[in-house]
Amino acid sequence: MKPRELAFCAVMTALLIAAQYVLGFVAGVELVTVMLLSFSRVFGPKCGALTAAAFSILRCAIYGFFPNVLVLYLLYYCPFAAVCGAVGRFRLPDFVCPALLFCLCGGSAWLAVVGLPVSALYKAKLRVLFAAIFLISAALAVLYIVSAKKKSDSKRELAQMCAIAAVGTVLFTLIDDIVTPLFMGYSKEAAAGYFYGGMITMATQTVCAAASVFLLYPPLKRAFGAVSKKCGENIDKRSDDI
Repeated sequence: MKPRELAFCAVMTALLIAAQYVLGFVAGVELVTVMLLSFSRVFGPKCGALTAAAFSILRCAIYGFFPNVLVLYLLYYCPFAAVCGAVGRFRLPDFVCPALLFCLCGGSAWLAVVGLPVSALYKAKLRVLFAAIFLISAALAVLYIVSAKKKSDSKRELAQMCAIAAVGTVLFTLIDDIVTPLFMGYSKEAAAGYFYGGMITMATQTVCAAASVFLLYPPLKRAFGAVSKKCGENIDKRSDDI
């Protein structure tokens, strides 16, 4: 890895920690996903995974060292960054994105209709959030299919990234539902309570992830691309001067 790429990773790690710290007081709202996704898409899977690992470890300096959280972050963010970076290098088959979105549509629709064994007030909030996830997923699927037919690569890529962010957020919560009970030694009842207790946050974060990527991915990708291109030009110019 080149020195300038290490510098980019270091700066991005600091930005991720700052973004998480600033928004840490707002439940369900975060910008780490869209920032890491955009950075990995431009700089590649290697830089993305390295940044994700550094972020997962260094954030312990602020929030404290909790083994279950560290393992959770490493298990999720490193593969997530690698996948987002690989999408920029290798084009996914056209059926992958709609398949992910239709799975998300089906799961959210089922949860919105059937509900979960929780209190009535909690169930009502969950149904609204899962209905929102269903509508967002359906809209993204339509956007992807239409843009694929019209051969609009930018819109198709945007829908694809939104799908990865939304599905990834769900996977993050599911991994947490396994890792934390195992580390903490929860009983089956406590593990079930932890699972149900995190559904509101998961649903809110899923909506936030899809919306933030839809709004911020295009400008962030352009900004990161401009930085990468500019630094590359400066390095080439200094090499020519030498």
